[in-house]
Amino acid sequence: MTDSRSEAVIPLFDLTDAGLLERARQGDGAAFELIVRRHNRALFRAARGVLDDEHRAQEAVQEAYLSAFKHMESYQGRASLKTWLTRIVVNQAISFKRRQHPEVSLDEKVTFLHGAQSEASQTVTPMADKHTPEMAVSQQEMKHLLEAAIQRLPEMYRSVFMLRAVEGMSVTDSAYCLDLNEAVVKTRLLRAREMLRRDLMRQIEHQASDTFEFAGKRCDAVTAHVMTELIRWGLVKPS
Repeated sequence: MTDSRSEAVIPLFDLTDAGLLERARQGDGAAFELIVRRHNRALFRAARGVLDDEHRAQEAVQEAYLSAFKHMESYQGRASLKTWLTRIVVNQAISFKRRQHPEVSLDEKVTFLHGAQSEASQTVTPMADKHTPEMAVSQQEMKHLLEAAIQRLPEMYRSVFMLRAVEGMSVTDSAYCLDLNEAVVKTRLLRAREMLRRDLMRQIEHQASDTFEFAGKRCDAVTAHVMTELIRWGLVKPS
């Protein structure tokens, strides 16, 4: 069996991005679809880091895919397909942003949009014990609190934070996607992290009075236990 025949029987889902792209270049619709599904989340996060509106971010992702697929021959493989697509969607999002605010110059807008990261990259998703409904609710509340804090970051910090902290891109790939040098990405890291820390601390302090609630099954269990003991001790008459 030749190598080409061997490659032909590889299941589509087992193909690398390079293999999928090769199939796509041959007009394989399923390969196109899998590329999109494989990178949708990463590209949406990148676009959301630039654009305030999720619908506009989705539109930017769609346009980025179409632009990339239309110019597949320009992809030389110097960066991963994900990184190449991310750079395209960032540029698309910046273009959308400029159309929203035409009074801002391109140089000013690019400078403003590009920025920071956080070394605490994988701490974005809080740990949670899903064995209790209370902890599941707490996890969701913390997630919403963090998402809101990230959204409040100035765009120049949020764009890179979304690539580095949320999506987990390397400094090198983030710099490539945003057309920055790595030193700038690293320098702005501390500022983005400190802004988030201060914002979250303010939110936590604001909600401190509502913390350590004791409700649900735990409250019911303690109440039932105490009442049972009081009845056993004769301090409460059984009903």
